[in-house]
Amino acid sequence: MLKTRLIPCIITKNELVVQSFNFNNYLPIGNIKTAIEFFVNWDVDEIIIIDIDATREKRNPNMELVKWAASECFVPLTVGGGINSTDHINNLLKAGADKVCLNSVASRDTNFITKASNKFGSQCITVSIDVKKDNDKYKAFDHLSKKYIETPLDYFVKKIEEAGAGEILLNSVDRDGSRQGYDIELLKRVSALVNIPIIALGGIGRFDQLANGVTLGGCQAVAAANIFQHMEHSTIAAKAQMRASNLNVRLSSKVKYENFTLDFLGRPY
Repeated sequence: MLKTRLIPCIITKNELVVQSFNFNNYLPIGNIKTAIEFFVNWDVDEIIIIDIDATREKRNPNMELVKWAASECFVPLTVGGGINSTDHINNLLKAGADKVCLNSVASRDTNFITKASNKFGSQCITVSIDVKKDNDKYKAFDHLSKKYIETPLDYFVKKIEEAGAGEILLNSVDRDGSRQGYDIELLKRVSALVNIPIIALGGIGRFDQLANGVTLGGCQAVAAANIFQHMEHSTIAAKAQMRASNLNVRLSSKVKYENFTLDFLGRPY
């Protein structure tokens, strides 16, 4: 049986780590190298780094940063932001990334997903889909234009899978930074549509909310960003909660997962 993955997502504006709130407000909180060093020392299964301004600012992916991060990471590294060619993907993989995360380029042209997966293998291609409600109707949302994608969400998701994506990072814009937990209705809907893994993202405010992405939402992995940035041992506490919810998670022999106590905000103490 495949184990449920716990994935911290590091959202950056260039090399500055930010906390995101509904894709509108961003709180700067530190240097990306500090964040990576933190996660490398704790209990995670993968790390996702997304530079949300690279495409808007027409910047190429930061290869030097990826080389440094890959030299520090002992877990798979996924990198997104500024990718618009197979050369970018090739260079990122050569720099040490294990996977790439496509968003804008995949939304504009799903054929690019096919080209990328044919050339590098679908296991290297994660496609990020941002979803927002419009009059109580789920729609894919374009972060760059701040507009909805016209293609109906169900068709868009299936098209992403058929194009060759290896997995989907499913992010709820409405829940982003809310601390209300995952949008379970959205996760259930999308996970029922496809056969590739879905990574849940958006809304985690307590570690005991993580398991719902799997047990209720049907996802194969859970991700979060804001909650991990200010808490020492936070990823270990997250794994402890997932384990207590009977999820099959990868555990470290060096870590004691029992007897974690959380306060009313879900923080370890």
